[in-house]
Amino acid sequence: MAIFSTMQRASVPLLACLLALPTLAAEPGGLVTGSFGDQPLELTVAPELSGVTIIGSYVDASFFAALMEGEQGPVNLELTISGELPAPAEVALTITFARDMGRSWSGDQDSLALTLDEFAPDAGIVVLSGTLTGQVSGGPASESRPVTFSFDARLEELD
Repeated sequence: MAIFSTMQRASVPLLACLLALPTLAAEPGGLVTGSFGDQPLELTVAPELSGVTIIGSYVDASFFAALMEGEQGPVNLELTISGELPAPAEVALTITFARDMGRSWSGDQDSLALTLDEFAPDAGIVVLSGTLTGQVSGGPASESRPVTFSFDARLEELD
């Protein structure tokens, strides 16, 4: 009987943690993975610098993601998506490599293709996932490079 009582007491904190998991999953944040030219990148979405405004079927979403460590870090990525759902027409991407002056790259709807896999508002948090492919230009030599990024973000809905 003492073994069962000890197991029961030990399982209470575990059960509390398991019940909290859906709440943690709903917190703002996310991940961006992909490549810039031949360089693989994995960046973390900064919830405090990201958000979504929805007016009817019009959406204005932006998120800021960063990689702070490693050979390439710090690297910043900002993605802005605007327009009517289900296929917003305006896209802007900026990638900045902070270690090297002049290593800033950008692209928009003329050079990038956006595929939205999910746009789901729920209780003040918007799940936004998709893929962005195409070309960005810039850098010290004003050249173009291919990019492919997949993103899975949870953004706070702004008023």
